[in-house]
Parts: sequence; structure tokens; C-alpha cells
Amino acid sequence: MNLQLGRIACFSTVLMILFTASAVSGNVLEIDAVLRYADEPTGEIKVVASISVIADWATEIGEGLFVPAAVVTGGEDPHTFELLPSDIKMILESDLFIIMGLPGLESWIDLDASEYSSLNVLELATYDMMETDPLTGDKNPHLWMDPNYVKNFVHNITTEVVLLDIAHQAEYETNRDSYLVELDNLLLDIQEAPYNQTIGLRVVVHHPSFLYLLNLLGIERMGVIEEHEGSEPSAQHIEEIVNTMITENVSIIVTQPQIEERLIFQIARDTNAKLAKLTPLLGINNVFTYIDMIEYDLLALLSPEEVEEKGWVLTAFIIGLSFFGATVILLGYFRFKK
Repeated sequence: MNLQLGRIACFSTVLMILFTASAVSGNVLEIDAVLRYADEPTGEIKVVASISVIADWATEIGEGLFVPAAVVTGGEDPHTFELLPSDIKMILESDLFIIMGLPGLESWIDLDASEYSSLNVLELATYDMMETDPLTGDKNPHLWMDPNYVKNFVHNITTEVVLLDIAHQAEYETNRDSYLVELDNLLLDIQEAPYNQTIGLRVVVHHPSFLYLLNLLGIERMGVIEEHEGSEPSAQHIEEIVNTMITENVSIIVTQPQIEERLIFQIARDTNAKLAKLTPLLGINNVFTYIDMIEYDLLALLSPEEVEEKGWVLTAFIIGLSFFGATVILLGYFRFKK
């Protein structure tokens, strides 16, 4: 009988733990361990990129010849990232360090410092390329969210790589041309069903990351919750966002997995809105490549998620407590029965 009691108690406890873990995981950012770039650059030349999307473009160009590495690998915020000594060593040992080169985006590295004086750096973008966000008044550095810009970046990367490894020029240019065809096909797909159903959609965004993508898709942004990078919105601003959503009948909030969601959940509940969870970076939720990322974001816009009334952690706790209560009752029953 004691063995039977032990098994019942053990079974109930395991159920409680498994359910709690499953429920809690619903709010945990899923980080993928397998990406196409390396922890350290390998191959004919050593190429290091500042962020994962740049590393992916370099991977396409260097296919069969080199594998680049990324400093900001995916789940981190490139605006607030801090370099480790190992990152600095990898950058200094590279043959080519590729960055976007826009203010505020890669502030974790000071290329004017003496230690980087001999570093071969390719800056893909210029200040003039950025658009001023009409909702924030700031220049927006997230150019890579529009594949049209990416085509230019791919050309620039190829030119620099060929200068470093002229012996494989033909292979690099073939890889470049193949990838440009894929980007052109992506741009064509955006114009066709079901992706073209986003035209005329109106949304509120948590962060300005998706300005260029939403413009490309014909989506109008009615407000932005985080007005400036790293600053918390005021209560007055949140009230204005809520009023705008109600008045303008905005039913979708665009957010991203890298950002804390509690405030967004509350605004969504107050306005009966759904969440479209887009990502501007690789390395989460099985998003391995740039093209995967854009397609993932398109599908997220077309299939926004409902907001649960209760948080998963609270639900897990309540059900777990129920399992614990059932265990106590069963133990008491068999003890008195004996």
C-alpha cells in the first residue's frame, strides 16, 4: 500500500511540474541554437558581422568558401548589447568586419578607438539612407526590414569579399546572383495573395523596428508605444494610444518577442486588440534566415494572436495547486481506508 501511495504522489507531482513548465514556456522567448553562421568565422577569409541578419547575407555570398560569425547573434537587443573580451578578439582577428554603420544601432563598439585602427570595416548604410519616422521624429536605422535595401547591401558585401579573395571571384558573384533572385522572388510574393491582404491595414506598433517593412506592405501605423529607443512611455502617452486605437478602430498591435509584453497585453485587453508578433532579428522561433524572417513576419501580420485574460504562469499555478490538493486527498483517503 505504501508503494501505491508513493506512486500516486509521484505521478501527481510530475503532472504538476510538467504542466507548469509547459504553461510557463508559453511566455518564454524560444532561442534556437542552430543558425547558419558560426561561433567564429571559418573558411577562405574570416568575416564577422555586427548582427545576425548581416551574417546571413554574408553566408549566402560565401557559400562553399567561408562561414561568417555574428557578434549579436539573435535574441539580444543590438541597441543595448555589450561586447565581451571574446567578441573583441574575434573582431580584431577578422579579415572583414561588416556593420550597418548607423547611429545608435551599433553603439556597443567605438571604431574610432585606437585598438580598431587597422580593422577592415565595411559600413553598409549611410545616414542619408534613413527615413525620418513621422511618429517619433527620429531617423530610423532598421533599413534591413525592406528587401530592396538588402539587395544593395548584398552587392556591397560581394565587392569587398572579392577584393579579399579574388581567386574565387566567380563563385562569390554566382552566389550573389542566386541570392538576388531569391530576394526578387520574395518581393514578388509580397505583392500577391495572401501577403497582399495587408494593404490598407492599420496598426499600432510597440517599437519603430518595422517602419520600412510596414511601408512596403502598405500598412499604416497609427501610433508607436515606445516613442524613443530605451525610454518607457508615459501614462499620458499610453492613454493617447488607447484612445487612438478605440477611436480609429485599430485592432492589431505589432510587437516582437524580444520585448517585455506585460504593458502590451494590458493595452490589448483595454482595446480588445490582437497581437502580431514580428521579429527584426534571427535566432528565435525557428527563424534561421533573412528570407525566413520576412515570411515569418508576413504570416504574423496575417494571423495575429488573441490575448489571454489570465497569464499562463497564474493558470499553471492554479492547476498545479489543484494537482497538489488531489494528491493530499488521495493520500488521506488511502491512509484512513487502511
